[in-house]
Amino acid sequence: MQERGINDTFKKLIHESSEMVFLADDTFPYSIFYSNRSFEEQIGANLTDRSLVGLGLNISVFGLAEEIELSYCGDDYEFQAEFPQDSSSNYFLFYKGKKRITHNLPTREKFQQLLIESPDAQLVLNPEGDIFLSNVEALKLFGYDRESSIGHMIELEGLFNGSQQWKQWIGAAVSDLAIHRFSSILSKSFGNPLDLEIASKQLVVDGVQYVMLSFQDVSEKVALKKNLEDNSNFLMNLTTQIPGALYQLVLDGEGKMSFSFLSKGIAGVLGLKPEEIENITDISGVISQVHPKDLPQLIMSSVTSARRLEPWQCQFRVKSESTDDEYRWILGTARPQAIENGDMVWYGYLTDITGQKEFEATLDDSRKAAEKSSQIKSDFLSMISHELRTPLNAISASTYSLLHGDPLDHQKAELDTINFAVDNLIIMINDLLDFQKIEAGKLTIEKAPFHLSYFIKQIIKGLSFHAKDSKNKLEVMLSDGLDIMVLGDKTRLSQVLNNLITNALKFTNAGEVKLSVNLLEKRNGRVRIYFEVCDNGIGIAPEYQEKIFNDFDQVRPAFSTKYGGTGLGLSITRKLLNLMGGEIALQSALNKGSRFFFELEFDIVEMKLEKQVNNNGDSGQSSSIHLLMAEDNDVNALVLGKIINKWGFTYERVLNGREAVNAVSHRDFDCILMDIQMPEMDGFDATVAIKKISEAPVIALTASAKPEIIDRLEECDFDGFVAKPIDASELQTIIKEVVFEKNQSV
Repeated sequence: MQERGINDTFKKLIHESSEMVFLADDTFPYSIFYSNRSFEEQIGANLTDRSLVGLGLNISVFGLAEEIELSYCGDDYEFQAEFPQDSSSNYFLFYKGKKRITHNLPTREKFQQLLIESPDAQLVLNPEGDIFLSNVEALKLFGYDRESSIGHMIELEGLFNGSQQWKQWIGAAVSDLAIHRFSSILSKSFGNPLDLEIASKQLVVDGVQYVMLSFQDVSEKVALKKNLEDNSNFLMNLTTQIPGALYQLVLDGEGKMSFSFLSKGIAGVLGLKPEEIENITDISGVISQVHPKDLPQLIMSSVTSARRLEPWQCQFRVKSESTDDEYRWILGTARPQAIENGDMVWYGYLTDITGQKEFEATLDDSRKAAEKSSQIKSDFLSMISHELRTPLNAISASTYSLLHGDPLDHQKAELDTINFAVDNLIIMINDLLDFQKIEAGKLTIEKAPFHLSYFIKQIIKGLSFHAKDSKNKLEVMLSDGLDIMVLGDKTRLSQVLNNLITNALKFTNAGEVKLSVNLLEKRNGRVRIYFEVCDNGIGIAPEYQEKIFNDFDQVRPAFSTKYGGTGLGLSITRKLLNLMGGEIALQSALNKGSRFFFELEFDIVEMKLEKQVNNNGDSGQSSSIHLLMAEDNDVNALVLGKIINKWGFTYERVLNGREAVNAVSHRDFDCILMDIQMPEMDGFDATVAIKKISEAPVIALTASAKPEIIDRLEECDFDGFVAKPIDASELQTIIKEVVFEKNQSV
């Protein structure tokens, strides 16, 4: 064959031939550039290196032989070969290739070919331990490179833990034809020791006895097994040591509930003996230990958990191991899981909570004792308040009546002093009661409409005498936009401003006190208002500026004797503002004055201004107002009667609630002034009865400030409330408001 080109007909014949044909270059590595179908089907499909070198052919060995033998993948082939004879031939031709059929036993070369493809490290040895063959994986395993001789270079002596182990492997294989398996550790000098599994088997070749050893690295498997064993031991130790019991409970399709797992801790939880645990297979053994009163809850909660597939939790009592009459508290928790066969499985935990329950009982006793102590304190303060308010009411009302009876100048000064002293006493009593209500969480912030600028002016007007008495100038600065109706608690806001302004006047002598109120923002039906009380009095040192807001705290003890007070005013002011959504701040310097300021938000109310003005001023109907006074105390009734007469109102008096109900059933009244604590029928019951037969507004008058009293006022549908000692101006304003509301609704 002189040319590489072959005509199509001849090429087709060669390609379809059943004999193998292929051509290779005449230069190293002798790449195969043509092969027919038969060659591809038998050899080429598995040939990764398409060259004579890849086939394992050494051209220098074969020389110019016309017939060659080829071994590949365990099979032997024979070809006719034609080699280049001159420079015009630049390829090798191999043809008439076919697979050799031989029944001869493997030779050394065939052993090598078989072993080289094995993924496991393998050796073939004679019974004396001399290595006959080794594959590439064996060379790698024992630390030799691929080019090493595969003969006696590998020495087994000293490679394994127990230097003579390999003799046992050979001896076992020689003894019979079975496969024998061993394990050992390979002590590698070039890396970490390896865990090996070894298989040995006898081979007989050409009548000669050999042994095949196969090595498999199982280090990862051994490490995983050890890790699993460690984890298993840890979990078993955990289930034993935890102060409770782990369990697995199965509910099968027939409704039987049985334990598939119970940790040893169940003995301590249920008070069982170790030998009794093994006898607990179904739930009946546990049920028998449960307190009869807790059984329904235990069963129903389990059923609900199964039906909804929700976590289960239940507290129940079980018998104590010491006696059947004593029980211990157990907390049970579990999570249910539905499995494919229809069973329900709970994985849960039981623990003894007897100590916790005893602690809770102790806490409950302490709570009840604290509540009782608080109630005693509340009752004491309310009693003292009532006892103080009753004579103060008489003093305050008498002073008010005398001041409006054209007294002489020297008498007026003395009456002003009495009135100022009474006001201070009332403030201190109110502070104590407000503090009590705030601490008990009973004080609530109301939301009622009031006219903002008018309200502020009334505050200043009410404190004008105090300013004059302390020789101070009291001013108010209002920004534009405050002529509006807002929703808020004007009583508590009045208390805050009165506290701040009264303090400013108290600690300022012949100076100035200014109340500034500014509209900061108005949008979406709400307004944000800035309030500031500023004075040029004695000021507060920096180290005391936070302290003054503490309960019962003042700058220093000497203040209580010089300036008076309970030390609660600013504390209550801060708490009231917090309840209203504001926060008070302070800037002050010694001998320069103080500035207290805060911001509040209000909802705007769309109401006619005329209505509010009429509520707070003379409506033209004042002289025609006819009142019913229900008051059992003669002194209080006499003083209150004088005040009513000075307003130009008329009134009738009754001595108890029953007489009040009878009077309302026979005559009409514009308003009823109802004392709460009266004989025969108190003010609450009387008001409930009156509301069924009359639309006349009822105003409560009481010296008691118990939270439950205030709550009942709302329940009984009173239209207003004035605390004793009665502030005559406040009472007159409320009377006009409720009467006006009644007339508007008619």
